[in-house]
Amino acid sequence: MNFFRMIKMDFKRMFLSGKFYFAIAGAILVTVLNISQEAMQSRWNVSVYYLVVSSHGVGAFFEVFSVLAVLPFALSYWEDSRNGYLRCIETRIGRTAYCWSHLVVAFFGSVISIFLGMAVVYGVLALKIPWIKKEELETLTGGLSYGNGLVLPFYLAARFGVEAVKYAFMAVFALMISGKIKNLFVLVSTPALFYYASQLVAEALQLPGQMRWYQLHGGSIRNFKDFFVIAGYFLILTGMEGVIFVQVVKRRAQNG
Repeated sequence: MNFFRMIKMDFKRMFLSGKFYFAIAGAILVTVLNISQEAMQSRWNVSVYYLVVSSHGVGAFFEVFSVLAVLPFALSYWEDSRNGYLRCIETRIGRTAYCWSHLVVAFFGSVISIFLGMAVVYGVLALKIPWIKKEELETLTGGLSYGNGLVLPFYLAARFGVEAVKYAFMAVFALMISGKIKNLFVLVSTPALFYYASQLVAEALQLPGQMRWYQLHGGSIRNFKDFFVIAGYFLILTGMEGVIFVQVVKRRAQNG
């Protein structure tokens, strides 16, 4: 019961925060910048499908997106520790409920902000250019080859969803590590640092593909089944981060 009370409070707190809406606006702006050159060069003689596929997620704007993903709620524990809110709420709700509630809201806050940022841009573009051209539709295979392209918006939404879940996983990493790091600049940078460090470790240890989470992105899905598999993969990893986060918070409380 305490968990549901806490999560209701946390979602309300997030939706009332300007950082959440700043993250959405930032995601919209970065998505526009990411596709603008391709669109201008083609003089808008392209489809939404082409722009999504050619953009390769967020490309050169990865670092900016990783920061935006942190803003909605991943800094909440750091803020609560500084303003004394943490001591007050922990006595009423409990540390475990507090941690898991913050994790859930940080995850979904990042998903919502990143997903909306992408969906709004491409949704508006769909009013100006076609979802997909006939010649592109003929190249689609498998689960995307039917419905005369009517299924395509849902496929593109699934691609945005994979990108959003990936960034949410990194945002939760920032939340998890916020129990150890006090410097705000370093904390905001941790998702990008974690991303690049994961690549170095994977290459050095020759880890199998299943452990190279950073290789997954919107272009990794060929059908809707892939979306659920990848989303489930990141949910499992996020759950592991949650277990660590709870232990970090409890240990910090014990050490004063």
